[in-house]
Amino acid sequence: MNNMQQKNVHYFPGHMAKALREMAPFVKNADIVVEVADARAPYSTRNGLLHSLIEGKPHLLVLSKNDKADQMTTARWVSKFNEAGIVCFASNLRGEKVMDLLIKMSEPLVAKKREKEKKLGMRKQPLKLLIVGIPNVGKSTLINNLAGRRVAKAANTPGVTRSEQWVKLSNDFVLLDTPGILPMNYTEPLTAKRLAVLGSIKEDILPRDELYRFLFMYLRENYKGCMKDRYGIENLEKLDADKVLEEVAKSRGYLLKDGVYDIEKAVSCIFKDLQEGYFGKISLERP
Repeated sequence: MNNMQQKNVHYFPGHMAKALREMAPFVKNADIVVEVADARAPYSTRNGLLHSLIEGKPHLLVLSKNDKADQMTTARWVSKFNEAGIVCFASNLRGEKVMDLLIKMSEPLVAKKREKEKKLGMRKQPLKLLIVGIPNVGKSTLINNLAGRRVAKAANTPGVTRSEQWVKLSNDFVLLDTPGILPMNYTEPLTAKRLAVLGSIKEDILPRDELYRFLFMYLRENYKGCMKDRYGIENLEKLDADKVLEEVAKSRGYLLKDGVYDIEKAVSCIFKDLQEGYFGKISLERP
């Protein structure tokens, strides 16, 4: 673990600086920066260095995958961000249309722009949006939700050199067509674990056994009955981590040739089921 932390501290700051530098021109030309984070881990799935990049630019935070998160915890996160001066809302971007809400929440953020247009006798211009976030938090889902269709996107890679393009989402918004990939900041071990468990980074960033035991302890403490419907496991607090893996392997029929339970497959199953929401509404961190 110490080697892992050392690698993060020395490598990722330079990587982040480069990515943020390449995104700066896009931020400058946007009216609103829309940041997307995962409602199940709003702290870990954000990159704090975004603040240094937007420098007072109107900023809206969308907590995605709200249908998979603990609703009470998400409400507390939204309140916390709003109290900190960050306009924020949570949504299931695959099941809820968010255009009307985005219009409502955006207008106060661009009051100065609207006032200037009025003084110049101009019609209200469509707002230029830049949608940013770390990988796999729902940026493309938000874009398609707003457009009501699939919108062609650039490669899912930061720092793609290309001419600026605007894609019309509606009469109210145009999208700056750039990947908007924020680098991940996981120098903190707990942040790295949450990101890996949620699938935002590859699980092999840390030993899988370590990730599983982190998740097991968290679920046992906070969501004791979360595996009952999926695997028939009544109460996590009565079992140790290894026994739970055996029970999962047994319920799914994961056996090796010699009749031994396939523990690796059970671990993969648990991670996938968490990510897909089969354990119910779970949040991995609280304000």
